Amino acid sequence: MIQYKWCVCDMDGTLLNSKDIISEENEAALKKLQQMGLEVIIASGRVDLLMKPFIKQLNLKGNIICCNGGLIKNIETGEILYSKVMDKGAVREIIDYALGNNINFLIYTNKVVYSNKNNPKAEKYEKLNMSLSKDLQIPITYIDDSIIKNIHNIDIFKILLVCDNHEIVKVAQKHLSKSDKLTAVSSVKGLLDIMASNTSKGHGLKILSDKLDVDLDKVIAFGDNYNDVEMFQCVGMPIAMGNAEEDVKLQAKYVTKSNDEAGIAYAINNYILQK
Repeated sequence: MIQYKWCVCDMDGTLLNSKDIISEENEAALKKLQQMGLEVIIASGRVDLLMKPFIKQLNLKGNIICCNGGLIKNIETGEILYSKVMDKGAVREIIDYALGNNINFLIYTNKVVYSNKNNPKAEKYEKLNMSLSKDLQIPITYIDDSIIKNIHNIDIFKILLVCDNHEIVKVAQKHLSKSDKLTAVSSVKGLLDIMASNTSKGHGLKILSDKLDVDLDKVIAFGDNYNDVEMFQCVGMPIAMGNAEEDVKLQAKYVTKSNDEAGIAYAINNYILQK
């Protein structure tokens, strides 16, 4: 009898390979856990609007942790179980900083993803939309002066800075971390995730486990980057990907194969089901 209740997976660099695909092996292994009664939960820096095809592929029905813990939703009902909205003044400062330094950005809300104009990442999502059915498409709106002017009326859970290189990320992180209203963490090289203060996947997972009365010692978590560290620190079975940052590997109980080698499937078959 398997002792775990939840299997929590980060998305980018973990569940997804470098082609942004969930491999057949990972899909099969996670569905095997579901058949055994475990709930598979995605915990991502992304908002759920950017994860709909993957939610459908894994046939997820329960809860999802978005925006690094800034938003927790029920997939089937759309009910928001928890959210932490960013400070409106801080949001305006981040937008001004990004525009002033020619940094591309995405703004995550419950219904829409906002982007600056000529943002390659947003254009990539628009291209993806062309191959998706309407219910799976990503709602993208390009910001203009009127949206910026009324930004205080929008509830924002995360701003993603998309930088040309990681040195820009470090400079931006140092600058924005001076504010006690913000949490800034790198999730992938060249990206900086900015949320409200005291926001993390670990904090979100604790909130969800309290609501649903699940012992975190009975939770498996997979991750690869700095925004996964707090999650690793609060679960019973933290497993780092082979491609994870070295500091993240130090927080793990096991290190599995890389995301391009179906590391989640390898760990489930060799560390979880063999026990």
